[in-house]
Amino acid sequence: MFAEAPMGAAERAASRVAAVVASWWFSLALATAMVVWIAVNVVWRPFEPYPMIMVAGLAGGLGVISAFYGPLILLTQRRAAMRDRARDRETYLVAARTEDDLHALSAQVTRLARPLATEHADDDGRTDR
Repeated sequence: MFAEAPMGAAERAASRVAAVVASWWFSLALATAMVVWIAVNVVWRPFEPYPMIMVAGLAGGLGVISAFYGPLILLTQRRAAMRDRARDRETYLVAARTEDDLHALSAQVTRLARPLATEHADDDGRTDR
């Protein structure tokens, strides 16, 4: 049956990164880090006295993170598409073999039914046999 092709080193790494980045824990950690960053900058003002510059820096950081999301999503979708194509190919082969088996069974049933049909055709209602 279906056997998944082994992944290369780059695909394994991309899959691990995608698994981490696509988790709720990562989103929660990112949101927590943003809230802590804003709180530290608003309360203690260690970097900039104007919080809008800090928010622009956060927006830039989030832009970099989202720039990595695109290729990771494409890599995982490509891998899933390859897996789906292989599974579909296997399903097609199984269906084709099943259809061949059904045709063979149908031919055999037809071949076995012919003598019975000729026997019933010879028997035209007489009971003297």
